[in-house]
Amino acid sequence: MRKKMSEMKPGESGKIVDIDPSIKTSVAGMGIRTGEKIKLSTEQPVKGPLVILVKGRETSLGRKLAELISVECRT
Repeated sequence: MRKKMSEMKPGESGKIVDIDPSIKTSVAGMGIRTGEKIKLSTEQPVKGPLVILVKGRETSLGRKLAELISVECRT
């Protein structure tokens, strides 16, 4: 099922299928690229950032950026 990264639940994993061109360069340095497998570790309360696992490392990503990334999630 395809969804925005911001809609994922903790523990859910999937593969990045689309990144808005306006942020593609800025998130590439974090390892967030089309085709990469990710897992949502935690989400911080009160609309805080998401903590994702990508390429064996945890990184945090703001919700506004996460809304611009589409993920094909496993069911």
